[in-house]
Amino acid sequence: MKVEWNGEVDESLRPRLPERLSALYHENSKLFPELARRQAEGLTMSSMEQFISSRGFLQHPQHPQVALPEPEPGAASLTEVLRARRSGRELSGGFGLTCLSTLLQQALGPTLVYATDSGVTQAVRAWPSAGGLYPLDTYVLARAVDGLPPGLYHYNIATVALERMPARPVDEVVRDGFFWQDWVCNAAAIVLLVAAFDRTLAKYGDRGYRLVLLDAGHAAQNLLLVSEQERLGACAVAGFCDDALAADLGIDGVDEAVVHSVVLGARSV
Repeated sequence: MKVEWNGEVDESLRPRLPERLSALYHENSKLFPELARRQAEGLTMSSMEQFISSRGFLQHPQHPQVALPEPEPGAASLTEVLRARRSGRELSGGFGLTCLSTLLQQALGPTLVYATDSGVTQAVRAWPSAGGLYPLDTYVLARAVDGLPPGLYHYNIATVALERMPARPVDEVVRDGFFWQDWVCNAAAIVLLVAAFDRTLAKYGDRGYRLVLLDAGHAAQNLLLVSEQERLGACAVAGFCDDALAADLGIDGVDEAVVHSVVLGARSV
């Protein structure tokens, strides 16, 4: 944001306004005791309405389902996985559906599912999420996964299945969504983390946007570590065309949007 000033104005009187949107947002989403108190008093939803609206998980039961096989237990220790993890860009080698299932279920799947006293189903995941709200849904762009036809899929954590979404050819989705980068276009699969912002903003207001992005970082690290455990090459990528991916996923790109991705492929060695 630029402000034009008459050259005769004393320099000391000019306001020091932030010129970056990130700075404006950061300043206006800071939390302090009085604001926290006012926000808590200003919640208009009942506690039950807030609970139900913020703890959903997306399902597409009308679309074809691909059941995921049981995940395989990892043999490597956490110490070994942490020391070995590196990002790589040679990701064209295909891998199997069981490997993908292990990746999704261990990194992003529920670790505990239970019904509350009010009858609402809560699915606890393996990453820390502000308020236990879990605002992320998971999609997979599969190109070379043995046992899975190429296409766009949604990971349904409730049915432990991939839901085949209507979409154009996956190569076109990847090409337009990732700026024609060869190494991404040739990858075996891409996991997309999609934020349903209202799940978190319903409780935390504008500050919730920060928290959603933290969720995405936590979840992506899980994907990267399980990828290493499975001896898959992986690379986290935030350089994507937001609107192109939103159009192919059938989301508006505002209330729901892709916030992170992890590109995957079998290692050559």
